Amino acid sequence: MNGNKFSSADLHKSDVEAIDFGLAVLSPRWTSEILIDLSAGAKRTTHMLRDLPGISAKTLCQRLRRLCELQLVNRTTFPEVPPRVEYNLTAKGEELTSVLSALKVLGKELITASQNISGRKRGLKDVRLETKENAKESTTSVEQELGLSPEHSALMTLEHEVPTHFLNSAHS
Repeated sequence: MNGNKFSSADLHKSDVEAIDFGLAVLSPRWTSEILIDLSAGAKRTTHMLRDLPGISAKTLCQRLRRLCELQLVNRTTFPEVPPRVEYNLTAKGEELTSVLSALKVLGKELITASQNISGRKRGLKDVRLETKENAKESTTSVEQELGLSPEHSALMTLEHEVPTHFLNSAHS
């Protein structure tokens, strides 16, 4: 590795678990938006609620707590009345925003390629719908093969959405 530049030579099959865990950290709704918002500087919870319309205070606090546990975000409490709390990115959090920036470039390229293939404008919602439809089709065929009830197929879908190694490494 040279500086922050990575090449495919840096990737090995044994890296899959770490990559999947990194993606799982970013995948909950609002996580990347919070990181992007904090990349502009330290913010109070009320400012983030205003900057991120649609997020609930509960969700924001849960995401911030998890990002603090992962040492991506610092929480600073000031001894004032009423208490003031600010959040800012750690060095590791700032490093992650550069990864988000690279993902943004890749995402734009993939959206363009997807539009060229289908001949229509496509967004993330279209991709999510297609993924869900494919999962339903494959689950239905497996369900029929194995003679499973709809309750069992719902469990299978959950297992496919979160690989078990995420769960094991997240709690260890």
